[in-house]
Amino acid sequence: MSYAPSINWSLALALGGTGSRGLPEVDSRQVQQLVADLRVTARRAGELAAARLGVDSPGASRISVVDWAGWGRAVRSMIEATVHELDLPRRPAGPLNRVRGAGNAVLLGAGLRMASRRLLGQFDAYTGSDTLYLVAPTIVAHERSHGFVPSDFRLWVALHEQTHALQFRAAPWLRAWIAERARTVFEDDAPPLPGLVAWARTGDLASMLATGEAGEALGELVAAMTFLEGHADHTADNAGRGHVRTVRALRKAFTRPKGASGLGRLSSSLDKSAQYRDGLAFCDRITALKGRAALMTAFAQPGNLPRPEEITEPGRWLDRVDG
Repeated sequence: MSYAPSINWSLALALGGTGSRGLPEVDSRQVQQLVADLRVTARRAGELAAARLGVDSPGASRISVVDWAGWGRAVRSMIEATVHELDLPRRPAGPLNRVRGAGNAVLLGAGLRMASRRLLGQFDAYTGSDTLYLVAPTIVAHERSHGFVPSDFRLWVALHEQTHALQFRAAPWLRAWIAERARTVFEDDAPPLPGLVAWARTGDLASMLATGEAGEALGELVAAMTFLEGHADHTADNAGRGHVRTVRALRKAFTRPKGASGLGRLSSSLDKSAQYRDGLAFCDRITALKGRAALMTAFAQPGNLPRPEEITEPGRWLDRVDG
């Protein structure tokens, strides 16, 4: 049986937001201007992305501009909402569970600290708050380190994140579909031997973590996330033309080269860079072959989402869904 993760959240958030090393130097007036500009830009991005996708919605109903600590608190809300959605039982209270909670907090805190320095924004599709988070210090740090035009970069980032909000508008069933497959993966009680065999056969650590039905569910989840991230990048690039003068330079700066690193070397399924790269290539190819309307058919029903084998072969998806 799978249990809800035991996490000492006070410790995790303290570790995730400790110190100010790396924070961009901005005074209070600049902070106020930055927050106001990001909120206005995000609203504009919602309108532009909706027009591109043909979705009758302005995007996320709430825009929250946060610092690194604020994003950590948002992550806590999203994780707790996901655990509640999956209806996982809690472990019995006691010393062992406290130790487990502290250990998970150290790992999560380190993850939060690393991710917050890289994450630009995130749409919350999990708690029901319908909030788009923009991580202000990371956005400013990227602008300064890469020499981006701030107005261009902020709109381009907001277009990507607002597209995620619009994806869930276009497919009201998507949240439940993701939760169902996540539940299947979490509840996998397969013995270790089949997982080891699958890992040896595929070279993908994810094959060891989820086998059989759970492995299929994980594959479907990864394919869907690859499509959703690629679709958001594709929309940001195309909706941004005419509004983001430096869009080509921004895409070049964020191009994910082939060749896995870090977690990607252990698991191609969990390689986030590959998801962005392959998802964008899929969406660009479908649009080139059939136009932008073809992509939106993926949101019509669950069966229209790209399957794992179709991400790198877009023609197979078109044959199945459009042909």
